[in-house]
Amino acid sequence: MGDMMAQIEVFPVWLQWWLRWMQVVLILLPLVFIRYREAQLLIVAQVLNFIVGYAVFQWEGQQVTKLFGLGHVFWAVAYIVILLRWRRGAIDISGRPFYAAWLVVAMATLTVSLPLDAYDLYQYANGLRMPMSDYYARP
Repeated sequence: MGDMMAQIEVFPVWLQWWLRWMQVVLILLPLVFIRYREAQLLIVAQVLNFIVGYAVFQWEGQQVTKLFGLGHVFWAVAYIVILLRWRRGAIDISGRPFYAAWLVVAMATLTVSLPLDAYDLYQYANGLRMPMSDYYARP
């Protein structure tokens, strides 16, 4: 884990802040709202993401590459399920302002994050295999 964190520390500051934001909104806060199905979905997605992320990190020679976002496919599944539940009216946010606010922020965060992950995977599939620390160190 230390090797991974050391690599992330050389990412641009904006990206480090974005990663921290996602940790709070998509990892920490679902634990606060664990009694709700949507939070449970995001917790399961995150556990699976950690497993895949660790496997990718090992497979890539303990380097964070553009393939690292592969585990975020579980966030995509959770995102779709939550959207479908919302559309069907299966999510009751009435009288739950903090939960409602978190859910909107979490979905907005995923709306931004998932296309970025897809783009990273696209770049990886098209040959961009260097460690992300090297990628961001380029002039």
